[in-house]
Amino acid sequence: MTLKTKNNSILQAVALFLRGRAFTALSLDILRCLLLAIFVSLAWCYVTGRWTSEMWQLPIEYTNDHERADITSLYAGVKAASQGHFIPFLYKTIPELGAPTVAQWNDYPIVEQFLFFFTGVLASYIGIFPAVTFAVMFAHILASISFYVACRFLRLRWLWAFAGAVIFGLSSFGFAHGAHHLNITYYWHVPLCLIVCYWINSEQGLSIGSRRFIFALGVAFATGLQNVYYTNIFVQLVLLGGFIQALRTGWRGILPAFGIVAMAALAFSLMNIHTWIFQLIYGPPDKASFVRLYQHLELYALKCVDLVIPPPDHRSAAFAAFGSRHLQEIVLPPGEFPPPGYIGIVGIAGLFALLLTSFQAVVKKSFSNFPIEAWQILWIFIYSTTGGLNAIIGSTLGIQLFRTTSRYSIVILCIILFYLVKTLTKQVKKITFLGYALVTFVTFVALWDQLPQSISEQHINETEFAVTSDREFTNRMESALPKAAMVFQLPIMEFPEGPVPGVPSWDHFRPYIFSKYLRYSFGAMKGRPEARWQRDLTSLSLADAVTKLRGLGFRAILINRNGFPDKAKGFLQSLSTLGQSQLIESPAGDLVCVVLAG
Repeated sequence: MTLKTKNNSILQAVALFLRGRAFTALSLDILRCLLLAIFVSLAWCYVTGRWTSEMWQLPIEYTNDHERADITSLYAGVKAASQGHFIPFLYKTIPELGAPTVAQWNDYPIVEQFLFFFTGVLASYIGIFPAVTFAVMFAHILASISFYVACRFLRLRWLWAFAGAVIFGLSSFGFAHGAHHLNITYYWHVPLCLIVCYWINSEQGLSIGSRRFIFALGVAFATGLQNVYYTNIFVQLVLLGGFIQALRTGWRGILPAFGIVAMAALAFSLMNIHTWIFQLIYGPPDKASFVRLYQHLELYALKCVDLVIPPPDHRSAAFAAFGSRHLQEIVLPPGEFPPPGYIGIVGIAGLFALLLTSFQAVVKKSFSNFPIEAWQILWIFIYSTTGGLNAIIGSTLGIQLFRTTSRYSIVILCIILFYLVKTLTKQVKKITFLGYALVTFVTFVALWDQLPQSISEQHINETEFAVTSDREFTNRMESALPKAAMVFQLPIMEFPEGPVPGVPSWDHFRPYIFSKYLRYSFGAMKGRPEARWQRDLTSLSLADAVTKLRGLGFRAILINRNGFPDKAKGFLQSLSTLGQSQLIESPAGDLVCVVLAG
């Protein structure tokens, strides 16, 4: 081979590489998924400021952000998992909590046990805060990759799929829920659920035993392991498609839908079997672990207006001001804070395009051309909106579990993005350079619209101060108390979801997060004898209560000043008159520990 021939071979190989012919289609998609993961992670780090190891050691959310106060429960669950106390399918017993007994979390149904477990395993190596931060970032990455893979399963064009994946993975919904609702932020499986719904709604449907059906069973099982809100709407959309098939082909057409629903139910049951066995042996608690009121079904329902109102932390000052004014005017809140319902400029444009297509089909009486996406969104609104089917079920049958149906805005966004990708794939046969430029521009406009404002230096400093205060306070307690000493916590609060004025539901977990040796009274399940005895203390005089605590083996009383109208000044004075005056105070001044003498 001459030098000239060799050079020509190299040039041809380079040309083939640049044109993508050296790769199989699968290899190209894997490469694009890798690029997608890198892009999403960089965008996420840009918003959260996670560029240094010091920032990764700082929690992404903490108690200084009152709208995200649920974050403390996540850290407690991850810590329990890191210590081997939170293993899927097994009893959840936390010896460091619920003193003087041990906390049994078996009445508390947590479907997303694998999420807590794997995050806890990671935390045992790198720490709780970095592990949770990585879990949040990975949720965005996984959502974007899942959307892209789902589109490619439907043989949609990769360019549109890539753009849609970026928008879906970096949705404002994901940032609004973040770490404090990590189980909600893991919405990665929604695109895969929609694949199953598309297949079951297609003319050929799903055949039992086919590869598609087996794939659908796998998706159903994975969905059953995720947050129950997603399982609920997935089951409904599958049954909707099954009924459509039954109308087309007869009653046998709904059998695949029943099989898919049964698989999701099986996975859900496996995640709750330890709770059912525990209550079968020990009986149900005196009061329900969850207290759901009908009014919540109206307050936190899906509202159409929430889809188009930008959040108050929007990057645009004008958009942010508009969103803030809206929050001041409304009677019914947008479900959760920060508001998670906004579907963005691209989502709103796609929704109007879908409505226009649907309207044209109705005008032409061409109902076979009525988009399946329109039927799906219509059903979601019928079920989820204020006063809708969910409210009817809650008021008539008393089933009030699904109170926050505003969370289905992410399902609506996914449906809209799928519709846009499908439409563009069908109508745009050839993409020019101008087309690539336009897609890039629209994607970055969507990111500008969806990504929240970057974390501020002030917020970082406030978080660092709050964390440092809790860590130093806990270290001082452990230095002053014997190993495995029991600490009684005030004000008395129920677990789970038992806030008192001034103290969020999970705030008593704060010292546990940093503790190595101590045991705490908070965390025993309400309605069980392990927690009921604390309420009995309120009928005793302070001197008798202190005597009883000492008799049970408690060595200290930990007080959250925010739970007392006078910041516990009177209570501490009363303890001092009883000879209990050795205090340990947090640098922030909100926590104080009284070391019990005698």
